[in-house]
Amino acid sequence: MPQEVKVGSELQGRYVISRHIGDGGFGIVWQATDKKLGRDVAIKRMKSLGGGELETLLAEAQKIKTLRGHKNIVEMYETFEEEGEGFLVMEYVDGKSLQDIFQGHVRARTWLDPEESLDYLKQLLDGLQFAHSHAIFHRDIKPSNILVSKVGVVKIVDFGLAKTMVAAASEHSGITGFGARTGTLLFMSPEAAKGKTPDHRTDIFSAGLVGYILLTGRHPFLHQSGAFAVHDLILEGGFECEPISHLQHKNLSETASRLITSMLTKDREQRCQSIQRVHQELTRDPGRPCPQCGSSNRGTAQFCDQCGSSLTIAAISPPRPGQFISAQAYTDEGFALTRDDDWEQAIEKYRAAIKVDKTYARAYANLGFALNKLGRNEDAIQACTEGLAVAAAAQEQHRLYDARGFAKSRSKDYEGAIGDFSAAIKLSPNNPKPLQHRAESYALMGEYKLAYQDAGNALRLDSDFTPAYRLIQRLESQGLA
Repeated sequence: MPQEVKVGSELQGRYVISRHIGDGGFGIVWQATDKKLGRDVAIKRMKSLGGGELETLLAEAQKIKTLRGHKNIVEMYETFEEEGEGFLVMEYVDGKSLQDIFQGHVRARTWLDPEESLDYLKQLLDGLQFAHSHAIFHRDIKPSNILVSKVGVVKIVDFGLAKTMVAAASEHSGITGFGARTGTLLFMSPEAAKGKTPDHRTDIFSAGLVGYILLTGRHPFLHQSGAFAVHDLILEGGFECEPISHLQHKNLSETASRLITSMLTKDREQRCQSIQRVHQELTRDPGRPCPQCGSSNRGTAQFCDQCGSSLTIAAISPPRPGQFISAQAYTDEGFALTRDDDWEQAIEKYRAAIKVDKTYARAYANLGFALNKLGRNEDAIQACTEGLAVAAAAQEQHRLYDARGFAKSRSKDYEGAIGDFSAAIKLSPNNPKPLQHRAESYALMGEYKLAYQDAGNALRLDSDFTPAYRLIQRLESQGLA
């Protein structure tokens, strides 16, 4: 007989149920206290399945544990079976689902702030990029599977479980086809709705749907006439969504608009093939990056505000056969490649520079930044650590600490990140960026007053520094300041 789970129940002699969070498509979710580690967790009690299907589900959940260490993915801590039922122990997120946020705005006849909507989309793509780099696909991206913490951190939940649960339920009931049982037709790709095997491009389509709604406040396949249901128009080959215009979202570049539209191409062979490309465009710094220290500057600036170097890159002549290429020349070539978003080739140039001169700290700093750009956090941490061992100039040390701190924060090593950001702040006290980065890490640790203080200090250095202003607003609105 299935075990009764209610407030006060204890599972595995460790998890004490504290409250019921909600009922999902594949299980009931409870908040619980982990007595062993003294932390809150979320426990999903999976709906009853046959023995073989349960084993398959728990095995799939074990695979998801490899995604630990990214702040935009809900971490899977443990799986266990008790009295013939499956339980998943996950990171607890104190916040709301994107679905709840959408519904709140609809009721109030408002919509998200443009900066906030763009920030949520960037974080969603960042998490998906990390998962796809580990060959793990979600297959059921929708607003109810996207959580937003009190401090505005997006967390994707239920990676890969939808496909496993649907396959099990279909086999048990005799119904086939991925789309037949999910119940999420509004966010389903055409290939999934037709029962074809989903892959990473299925995530890209569904993420495009969520992104389009975030940026415009409407579903891309909802026609104002109401003559067709949304899922019918997703399948209708002759109906394509309208591109997002600059007037609808002024912070979106034309290239980004085209890429988001490409995510929604119905033929997956013609669809945008990589989350990484969209994420890179959305996170492109609109200012002029300094070729020497990497700091961002106003678009009209001629010299770097941080180190005073010229922001103009001289044309780089290809080397003659047999000609020696210096570490600086390799690094300059790499930096020029980043302006064309060719980050992989840039990384190769930076590594070549280091091979020529293992003490050339600028190459390490640029390498760390480029690896962060591609979400390769562990590699970025290693590159920056190696760079700090040889860097002598304060400018390069500052960049290396900041880049390593960013990678650590993204990997959920918040204490380590705060240490690195603190070192960067000491080296460059007039730069608001490491202050804001440290504020975000403090907020993620629950040190809200310290986060508020750092964000305020960042704003005092730059009154137009939007990320700091947004964090202060969120902390104040949640009563956390």
